[in-house]
Amino acid sequence: MNKEHGQVTGIIWRGPDDVAIYQQLKEYADKKDISVSKAAKQLIITALNKD
Repeated sequence: MNKEHGQVTGIIWRGPDDVAIYQQLKEYADKKDISVSKAAKQLIITALNKD
């Protein structure tokens, strides 16, 4: 996997479960026509705002 510009380097994808989650994130990003890192940021912000 190539690191995207601005990607948080602290996220490490290990094992099949993590890779499956990354693939879901990649599909979400592709549908929204945004980068994976931007999609992750959006999802994190949304989840944190639900509290």
